[in-house]
Amino acid sequence: MNNTTQGTIAIFAALLVLFSAMIDPKTSMIIAVVALFGLGVYNFAKR
Repeated sequence: MNNTTQGTIAIFAALLVLFSAMIDPKTSMIIAVVALFGLGVYNFAKR
């Protein structure tokens, strides 16, 4: 994954967590954990 793609994913994830935290902090935490796990699996599968 190149730096542009990784930066775009990071910005999208930050905005998603920011806006979901305004609605419900527990939901925001779940979304963040699932997103990080998914990104880890994606990076591991690419190797």
